[in-house]
Amino acid sequence: MVDIQLVEEGQDREELVDAADRLISRLGAGLRVILLHALPGAGKTTLLSRLAARRGVAVHHGMPDDLSPKDSLVLVDLPETSSIALPGGDAPPCIVAARPEQIRDFSRLALYGEVKSVGNTDLFLPDDGSEAWRRSSGWPALYGHYRRAPEDDATVLAFLKSTVLPSLTSDLSALLQSVCSAHHGVVDNRLSETQRAGFTWLHPVVVRSPHGVWHLPDTPLSDLLRRAMQDEPQIPATARILYRGGEPDAAIRGLLAAGRRKSAVSLLQKGGGVMFGHRYGPHAARAVLDAFGEDNDPSVLALKAMTVMKAGQVGHAKRLLDAAMSDPAIARNVELRIARLLLQVYNDSAAVWTGSQSEYGALLAEIPPENSILRGSVYNIALDHQIEMGMTGEAEATATRALLHYREAEAPYLAFYIHVHLSLMHLMQGAVAKAEPYLDRAAEELAATPFDTPQDDRFLELLRAQVAYERGEPKAMADFAETAFEGFVYGELWPTIAEQALAFGAEALLQMRGVEAAMSYLEGWRVQMWRTRRFRLAVERREIMLLQTVRRWHEARTKLESMATRIGRVWIDSAGENLVDLRDAEDIMQALIWLRQHLFERPRDQILADRLSFLAANPNLTWRQSQIVKIWQAVSARRRGQVGDARHLLADALEHCTARQCLAPILEERPLVIGLLDDPRMAGGPMRHVKPPRQLRTGVVGQAPTGGLSRQELRALLLLVEGCSNKEIAHQMSVSLPTVKFHLKNLFRKLDVSDRRSAAMAARHAGIVET
Repeated sequence: MVDIQLVEEGQDREELVDAADRLISRLGAGLRVILLHALPGAGKTTLLSRLAARRGVAVHHGMPDDLSPKDSLVLVDLPETSSIALPGGDAPPCIVAARPEQIRDFSRLALYGEVKSVGNTDLFLPDDGSEAWRRSSGWPALYGHYRRAPEDDATVLAFLKSTVLPSLTSDLSALLQSVCSAHHGVVDNRLSETQRAGFTWLHPVVVRSPHGVWHLPDTPLSDLLRRAMQDEPQIPATARILYRGGEPDAAIRGLLAAGRRKSAVSLLQKGGGVMFGHRYGPHAARAVLDAFGEDNDPSVLALKAMTVMKAGQVGHAKRLLDAAMSDPAIARNVELRIARLLLQVYNDSAAVWTGSQSEYGALLAEIPPENSILRGSVYNIALDHQIEMGMTGEAEATATRALLHYREAEAPYLAFYIHVHLSLMHLMQGAVAKAEPYLDRAAEELAATPFDTPQDDRFLELLRAQVAYERGEPKAMADFAETAFEGFVYGELWPTIAEQALAFGAEALLQMRGVEAAMSYLEGWRVQMWRTRRFRLAVERREIMLLQTVRRWHEARTKLESMATRIGRVWIDSAGENLVDLRDAEDIMQALIWLRQHLFERPRDQILADRLSFLAANPNLTWRQSQIVKIWQAVSARRRGQVGDARHLLADALEHCTARQCLAPILEERPLVIGLLDDPRMAGGPMRHVKPPRQLRTGVVGQAPTGGLSRQELRALLLLVEGCSNKEIAHQMSVSLPTVKFHLKNLFRKLDVSDRRSAAMAARHAGIVET
């Protein structure tokens, strides 16, 4: 034990004795005892000796046998191994330096207000601005030591190890160990009353923040306490406090350091296992995984797969899960199967939906009812599938169940994602008014999340930009696409969210900045770590749609024909009533892109009109897709001379979009819509009462000028600009070579040029084609 002089010499100020005198004046009238209960070196012994000198009484080391009512004051400095019973009746008042458990019947005395405790808060010295106080935090013995030896931390560290820590009860030692191990402190509202009282007693060595978190202050003394605690045994009580106090990663690491692996695994499972990082944050998950090392426990392996998956490393996650589930002994583990389902969501949710439905039910049957975090996560995964499949009613019911479980598990971060998905679902359907309240709820859940999630703040910003985009204001989406997506490069974006971000960002940039900005944005997504087939196809589709919009039809067709999808050129060329029965969202999207290509190339074809009618009757189209198909049908009808049908179709699309305040489908097809509106024949009938959106004729992409060229001449010019030979132009336009030469001769005359290169330059200069 360090020399007791260290404890004594800091007590050369009379303020403590004056304070004690004020306390003594309160003795009597029911208050019988003042208990000095504080840390070693807080000045208990010094205070008693100074009081004894001032009052002319002795300091006893046990309760005297010969007490008399005439005694004015009894001072007792009780040894650590002793206990006493306080005298009753008309015995004189007492000041006792001891722990509460050394006083027999202490609880009853405290209940009836017969004893008052004086602790560290009362005995530590007030801040006098000195270096000694800064280093000691006002701990009296340490204050005196630093006045004599300002740089001597070694003696203080030895004192903490040999004198202070051994004096603490096991409960107090566990509390101090927990707060020394915690990264962010121990949350007060998760503690028991006894634990909260222990932290209160340790004040001011441990302090409570305004937000209700117990932590060590940022002082030199705190650093020394952490060093002193490093050699203390990691005990289960510490782990329980850390876990309850919101620091489960520190609890698990402590148990592992103490060789208690089984207890550490149990605590990991209690904290959510595979969903541990979603509950306590990515830093906590990584710290736990580092502590476990190459452990092959299924919960550890599932968390490892989830962590790399969230970092965008889907291939790595697949290899981890394949290796883990090759072992029959653990292949049926619930957490590994949940991780596998999540991997399927990242890869291609629609393709595995049928097989996954039965797996969801099996998992729910195996997960105990009290394990809310895992049950909620099964519903969460199912929710993404249902949204992708357009199953609105089922998705809302699933979300309700997931939220119920996440609230029971106190997992606001996971609840945040439920609201994000519901908002996204309504955005996909064009129901902007329904999407916004879910964004507000998502923001509330994110504010309640106990760890920092800057990426998710960007999620909210992204979704709010999407709301503005749907309402016909693409600027926020374009600005976000240009500046904020870099933060998502190696971060988590669920495929459904990523595809919407991809689509809306590209279209907003096309409208606001032009085709080069939009293409550059798509290229940025292409080089990210997204290697799933589903996402690669999403990038390719959006690129084709941009090329179609800016009338680079040959290039669009070439890319479209090279896509490795079920709905290819052969399938679409033979399509008819089977378009009504398409269910898979990917198949529907691919069919839409093919029909859009046909609309640009051969708008008069009756077979195109028939195919559009069949697809319009498909009940699996989203609301947005249905409005876009109506616009295409209107273009096809007008080109075939059926102006009345074209009016009704266009008016219906405009009215529905205006009523929902979802103008994006109209603006995304603005070249087609402007072409319809500029036809004088379209002004009659139901179109008399329809007002086009005011934003229709703003932005970069609109109805390009034709330079007086006929449609066939214009198409030949566009193919020429794309570098096609006469033979390729004839093939694309399904005409003979002499017909191609005839069209080229006419467009050369109208552009006042004599060769192909000059024609391309004149077309760009006139704005007929993109520069």
